[in-house]
Amino acid sequence: MTLKDVQKTYEVYGKEDPLYAVLSRKDAKDNKWDADEFFATGRDEIADAMNHLARLGLEVNKGRAMDFGCGVGRLTQALCEEFGEAVGIDISYSMIENAEKYNKFGDRCEFRVNTTDDLAQLDDASFDFVYSNISLQHSPPEASSKYIAEFFRVLRPGGVALFQVPSGPRHEPGSFGAKIYAIKRGPLRRFWKRIRGMPPVEIHYVNQSLVEEIIKASGGRLIDATQRGSVRGSRVSMLYCAIRE
Repeated sequence: MTLKDVQKTYEVYGKEDPLYAVLSRKDAKDNKWDADEFFATGRDEIADAMNHLARLGLEVNKGRAMDFGCGVGRLTQALCEEFGEAVGIDISYSMIENAEKYNKFGDRCEFRVNTTDDLAQLDDASFDFVYSNISLQHSPPEASSKYIAEFFRVLRPGGVALFQVPSGPRHEPGSFGAKIYAIKRGPLRRFWKRIRGMPPVEIHYVNQSLVEEIIKASGGRLIDATQRGSVRGSRVSMLYCAIRE
């Protein structure tokens, strides 16, 4: 499992069916998404995210936000309606090309390609809010773990990270369980999806206890961890909220 596999998949779908690749609603396959409706889902989601922070009693500086795994900018543009600036980060050049085409906010909405397992192109303490949903789960857990740590490096003190990633059994690096995981979640999953005519996307998880350790080690303080979505086997989707100390 490598980020090159992830990039290759989304380069193809960014050219062939970009909106469906971001939000895979069955009736929208084959470029049947209505663009206005598609971007409206982003505004609804960010409104829900802001309400979630309010319920937790958090106030976020509305200066600069980052949308990690931005795709075509569905959430990045929605963040621009809440923040002074928003930066969308994605692994796919074709997705970023689409994001720039759909951008309605000019220089306030910036898009960047990032193909490495870090965010070195972003300065320390340069964001007030980091948001990521249904994105980290598509990267191998080693990479997504590094991205989570990077969220807190780029956050300003008092900044907030709100991100989703599934949780499942913990496998220590190099263990037998980790090797089996890598095979099942990588090439076998891609092969099985291809023969079923589905996008060969990978779905990964990071154990909740590991996520919490990463947050603490990176200078963050966990505020809330909420189960989101249905449990599938031994996995459950989790939404984490943490503050940069």
